Amino acid sequence: MKKFNIILVALSVVLVLCAAVGPVWAYFTTYVTAKGGMPVRMGMTTTVSEPDVSKWTKHVVVNNQGPESCYVRAKAFAAPEFVLTYSDQSGFWSPGGEGYYYYAQPVAKGEATSELLIKIDNIPADVRDGDSFNVAVVYESTPVLYDENGEPYADWTQSVTIENEGGQN
Repeated sequence: MKKFNIILVALSVVLVLCAAVGPVWAYFTTYVTAKGGMPVRMGMTTTVSEPDVSKWTKHVVVNNQGPESCYVRAKAFAAPEFVLTYSDQSGFWSPGGEGYYYYAQPVAKGEATSELLIKIDNIPADVRDGDSFNVAVVYESTPVLYDENGEPYADWTQSVTIENEGGQN
């Protein structure tokens, strides 16, 4: 009988430990850092260039290297303690849904957008040489579509085919 009680207690402990594995595993798989990327191809090629980073400002220009005109939108991410401010001297970039800034006109094949400035406003007071502050810029492009009146528009809900360098989906 004593042996049965020991086995029963051991099974109870194992059962409790197994029940706790799910939340612990979720914690360790939720908080990870990832690097790398996957090219997204929609029959067009666009690149983002940041020719100058000065005075805590990124200067973003999107180039259309694809076979057709496209619409472009961009969004920047930084650590939560930094406040990002967007500005545009040309008047073509404007804020829109989902935190993106949208370029008002289609970007023709071989052309580029005007410059979108993304600045860190609340610069830390104790900045030292060698400190780094990463501002990641994400941009998307979609082909120009035309309505029944021949007016161009962008459809940001179109499905995207993702291909890796080996050409597999």
